Amino acid sequence: MTSADGMVLVGSHVRVRGSEGEDEFTIVLDCDADATADRVSAESPCGRALLGHRVGEHVWFRAPGGIMHLTVVAVG
Repeated sequence: MTSADGMVLVGSHVRVRGSEGEDEFTIVLDCDADATADRVSAESPCGRALLGHRVGEHVWFRAPGGIMHLTVVAVG
């Protein structure tokens, strides 16, 4: 699912930029999550942080490795 205004929702394909470069994945329900298939759970720290954000917005969240920072590059 994608929103008309480019907001990250469950079902959105998202491209983000972080300190390690760019990454693309789909935000999915927890039961459909699969890191090897680039499907990130909406219940994960990253998924929860991205929900509701739009292109150009910055997101910070706590991950097992520490505080992470991502910039939303594209939402489809």
